[in-house]
Amino acid sequence: MAEKQSTQAQVKDQHVTAILVTHNGVTWLSEVVAALSSQKRLPDQIIAVDNGSIDGSVKLLSNAGIPVIKQSKSAGFGSAVAAAVAKLPIVDKQINNQETNEWLWIIHDDCAPDKLALAKLLEAVVERPQVGIAGPKILGWYDRKHILEAGISITENGTRWSGLEDREHDQGQHDEVKNVLAVSSAGMLIKRGVFEELGGFDPSLELFRDDVDLGWRANIAGHSVICVGEAILYHAQASSSERREIDVKDAILHRPLLLDRRNAAFVLLANSSWWILPWVALQLLFTSIGRSIIYLLAKLPGYAADEIAAIGLLIFKPADLIKSRRYRKKNKVLSARVIKQFIPARSTQLRASLEGISTSISKAFKSKNTQQSSTQVKSYSDIGIIDESFDELEFVEGKSF
Repeated sequence: MAEKQSTQAQVKDQHVTAILVTHNGVTWLSEVVAALSSQKRLPDQIIAVDNGSIDGSVKLLSNAGIPVIKQSKSAGFGSAVAAAVAKLPIVDKQINNQETNEWLWIIHDDCAPDKLALAKLLEAVVERPQVGIAGPKILGWYDRKHILEAGISITENGTRWSGLEDREHDQGQHDEVKNVLAVSSAGMLIKRGVFEELGGFDPSLELFRDDVDLGWRANIAGHSVICVGEAILYHAQASSSERREIDVKDAILHRPLLLDRRNAAFVLLANSSWWILPWVALQLLFTSIGRSIIYLLAKLPGYAADEIAAIGLLIFKPADLIKSRRYRKKNKVLSARVIKQFIPARSTQLRASLEGISTSISKAFKSKNTQQSSTQVKSYSDIGIIDESFDELEFVEGKSF
């Protein structure tokens, strides 16, 4: 009992700033703001950064009394978070004679935390002083039993890896606290000191995979990253599932697949040890060719082109990659071997890849059985391009969001 009271006292003494990043997310934003305002352990302050919304998001935030920093629509997600942090004063490290930490709670405009989410995250981190980043278990926005992520990793060929079964439902099986490579930026709780030490999100990763990269760098710098299964957040994954258009500078023709694949390759090439770079590069190249062939067989030439273009962008524009590798050397404390435990085994990757290919092809061809679906435009959700398990209960096939 005394230990629990001590934990609760420490939770109360932590200082948390919720940073809400918005971009044309008014569809979900009302519930997000309500969820933040309903937390059992309220954040000490909320600050929003809007990247060029034209849908009423800024007005909604202003009406809710939340201060808003405005940026252009081409600004990246990491840029928005950095803009908010730059406005924050340094908090006194001593509150009520207790040592405290200052935390940043990063929230997307399409994710709603459960009312106990922040409390559960803080309980976990105060009991584990070595933790620099913590994240919740993420469930679907529309199907709220569907587990999207409980910590994330990346495979050797760049696939975003959750380790979950396809369409796995939440039955409490992932409610433990576990060490992971990374957690989603949606609901990420990170020490301000760690955020500043690492330089925040890499500016070369404006959207997609920036969270995996940050978690990787945190682990190498000696900070633990954990997923807290009892902390729950509901996420619509609006950008990756094409429920809204992406406008960041590097999103050529607003194509999520191209940006995702480019950034996946960037994360691996920027963080891998120099002596395995040739092997990593070859894997990425052959994987992109393989995926392109599959998409061509499925009569999706645009997606096939995205796969090749993603690698081409890094080959012909290597400056950002070289700069990022140099920067990472400065914060490296531990050997790259600490990451190995979080990368899935090749046999596991192969099995999952074969299952994913089978599912993707069946989804791509299934619609041809009816006259109606044969004339519809396919969307990313139909073939599971970015995240094979994204929440799609209310996704209408062929409809653009």
